[in-house]
Amino acid sequence: MHFQNIQIFRTPPLQAALVVIMLLTGSCSTQKDSFVNRAYHTINAKYNGFFNARESYRDGVGQLAELHNDNYEQILSIFRYGTEQDAGSVSSNMDVAYEKASLVIRRHSMNIRGKEHNRYIDESYFLIGRSHFFKRDYTLAILTFEYIIRQYDTHRSHDAKVWIAKSYNEQERYEQALRMFNMLEQHYRNGILTDETTALFRKAYADYYIRQGKYPEAARQLQMGIPYEKSRSERVRLTFIQAQLYHHSEKFAEAQQAFEKVLSMRPDRNMAFQASIGMAMAYDPSVGGSGFIRDELMDMLSAERNREYRDQIYYALAQLALRQGDEKEAISMLRKSAEVSQTNDMQKGLSFLRLGEIFFEHPDYKTANQYYDSAATFLPHSYDDYELVRRRQQMLSNLTQLSRVIAHEDSLQTLAALPAAEQEAIVEAIIEDLREQQRLREEAERQRQAAMRDAAQRARQTRGMSDHDRGWYFYNTTAMDNGKNEFFGRFGERPLEDLWRISNKQMIAGDFGMDMPGFEDMEHEEDTLVFDEFDKEKYLRNIPNTEEQLLVSKNRQVEAYFNKGMLFKDQLNDPANAIRCFETLVEYFPKTDRELPAYYHLYFMLREQGDAAAAERVKNSLVQLYPDSEYARIIGDPGYADRIRERQTLADNLYRESYNAFFAGRYDVIGRNMEALDTLEVSRELKARFAYLHAIATAKTERHAIFVSELQRVVDEFHDTPVHQPASTLLASLDAGDSMIASSGSDEVRPPSESNVQRERAPISSPFTFSPDAAHFFVLIVNDNHHDPRDLNNIVNNFNKEVYADTELAVSNIYFEGSKHLVTVTNFKGKETGMQYYRTIMQSENLSELDPDGNTIEYYVISVDNYPLFYQEKELDAYRHFFEHYYLDI
Repeated sequence: MHFQNIQIFRTPPLQAALVVIMLLTGSCSTQKDSFVNRAYHTINAKYNGFFNARESYRDGVGQLAELHNDNYEQILSIFRYGTEQDAGSVSSNMDVAYEKASLVIRRHSMNIRGKEHNRYIDESYFLIGRSHFFKRDYTLAILTFEYIIRQYDTHRSHDAKVWIAKSYNEQERYEQALRMFNMLEQHYRNGILTDETTALFRKAYADYYIRQGKYPEAARQLQMGIPYEKSRSERVRLTFIQAQLYHHSEKFAEAQQAFEKVLSMRPDRNMAFQASIGMAMAYDPSVGGSGFIRDELMDMLSAERNREYRDQIYYALAQLALRQGDEKEAISMLRKSAEVSQTNDMQKGLSFLRLGEIFFEHPDYKTANQYYDSAATFLPHSYDDYELVRRRQQMLSNLTQLSRVIAHEDSLQTLAALPAAEQEAIVEAIIEDLREQQRLREEAERQRQAAMRDAAQRARQTRGMSDHDRGWYFYNTTAMDNGKNEFFGRFGERPLEDLWRISNKQMIAGDFGMDMPGFEDMEHEEDTLVFDEFDKEKYLRNIPNTEEQLLVSKNRQVEAYFNKGMLFKDQLNDPANAIRCFETLVEYFPKTDRELPAYYHLYFMLREQGDAAAAERVKNSLVQLYPDSEYARIIGDPGYADRIRERQTLADNLYRESYNAFFAGRYDVIGRNMEALDTLEVSRELKARFAYLHAIATAKTERHAIFVSELQRVVDEFHDTPVHQPASTLLASLDAGDSMIASSGSDEVRPPSESNVQRERAPISSPFTFSPDAAHFFVLIVNDNHHDPRDLNNIVNNFNKEVYADTELAVSNIYFEGSKHLVTVTNFKGKETGMQYYRTIMQSENLSELDPDGNTIEYYVISVDNYPLFYQEKELDAYRHFFEHYYLDI
């Protein structure tokens, strides 16, 4: 009978007494299946390491939930796990959970003849798997959960399946997740899942559907799962999400019923408000009733208790107006929403974003750019579509900048066509206008200072009158008015703007575009920190009065028109504006570098628009002006482009065949394919890759001197391609080898041990497979009797920050077996990249100091498909042999 099943020993005093007895009797063996031994290791596991591990884990999960920001504009997240940055903030909690749980396993596991007799061991593994999950190391999490499923026939094996499915969801591996959900569904039907597991299973299943936009299916999973949820607040949240799912599925009656149910469940104030808004918006437009909904929202707007939610109510009114097709009303409501939103940056950003979207569709790109710029400023980076917003804002900003360049150069060229006297008169008029603007600013500042003095005096007179009022400040209108007067007395009336404390910000004249790209080309004086906006000579020098300056100005316009056309064509999907840009370029700026590609793009865009006549005119112009160009051949011969693509495909296939032949030791194939490549028109980069591969192959078939000569040719001829760096590194590493060859008088080919040249090897019998192109991990096996795994983890992390700062490498530390830990660095694109990292980190000073003799830590590079076998089966000796055979001396 197991100790944990004896109820009498569940009382703390008896447990404590039993621990004392066991300590006195020295009963601590993990391989002796006796009552006392089981009791000792169970109690120590539970109340020492496991308790601390679980508390650290719970603290971390709780922090994530607090850091999570709900965006009610979108369907709420089923799980409140925050952003990637938030996950990093609880990494230390998960590290502690992992370390404590690992300690429990090492010290208290009673695995006797394949059966575990300590029930806190599978709990510890389960905690380790979840700690990996919350560190977003889903591969290691899955491996740990799979281990639990194989080793332990407890309810945790079913929980592990749910967490595997959750990990697959996070990795967007939906086919694998579905297989796991189908298995869990069968377990549910067989009645073997606990209520807690069922609740988590249904939430994970709903999350699976939401991520793929399958909202009715997700709502059905929540319907089945909510009754199993113990937490009232969690049931409220899930019911709200269910209502949102019905709304997005246009099941408006079900949505209103679900929102009404939320209100009946005594939610917190914010959730209650959102449910009320949701009910108002979840009306069926096919049956009308929008007038009633608008009245409901207006009543909510006028209620004092909803004052802090006015921005969201205005936003809801805007959404209602859009559904009714009243764009003007929607724009008005969105502007009011942004105006009254003082503390809710998310809502302010959403209002600006919807305004930007409306004007983008018009299209009114200039206005849209202003709103997108504000949206990108106020929306948090955790907003789901933030990157899309930022990219569109950048596109619109670039478009605005290009338009400014064109207008700026037009203005300068117009001025250049005028007599010098008129140029001076216009500049003087601009300067006079700037002086008047400065005078008005100074007068406004004097009035502000006077108002400040008056307001301060009023504040002093009335401050004492309301000291007796102890009510909340923001419900006390007198206190609020006094506060406003106090602020106004100190700072005056201020517009809502950034850096408002700067009372005399100067505006640089925009008419002459001092910040335009390329403007510095016309500036020959020294840069200054302050621009004198009243310096007439400075303005006059920027007018292109010479032929050389005029040519520079026109070239700027050419580049701006071409780039603007390409932006319309490729990014904004606006062919009409793209065509106008290219037509302007070829009409007003002939015989420039951009004329030929502009004709080419015009031809195909006009064809796509169905204007065959205009396309034919453009084609004739292009062929007449540029008869020998590639563009003319492509347009004149419809099959020409196809033949180019065929040749490129053939060249790619030749390289792939040569690459595989290299690893198979058939080096003659590489030379033959090199000759075939000479008959094809291929990119310079592909030629460089072929030449490098051929050079490496000569190390196997030719004398050493020829190998060096071929490698030198790659370095000399392809300095502007990606192969230049590895070829140069390899060539430099041959210096020592050349010295050895010279001293021995031998011409034997001796490729360097750390080059990219691989010896021809016969296949070996191994449970592992060689997949050089697969993703790879770098792993270290460390014995905690010699080193603290945390120290090694820190060394690797610091190394990555210093040497691989631009690469997103993740480091994890998991228990391997016995006293060994496995430190894993992920991910590398292939074997070569992994081995380059291997060679670099092996020379790290800190790692060398930790393991000076190189015999207390083992280092390997392993492909992603071999990693599970390596970790699960602990085939260390087999992999060591495999690694030495296929990876070393490569």
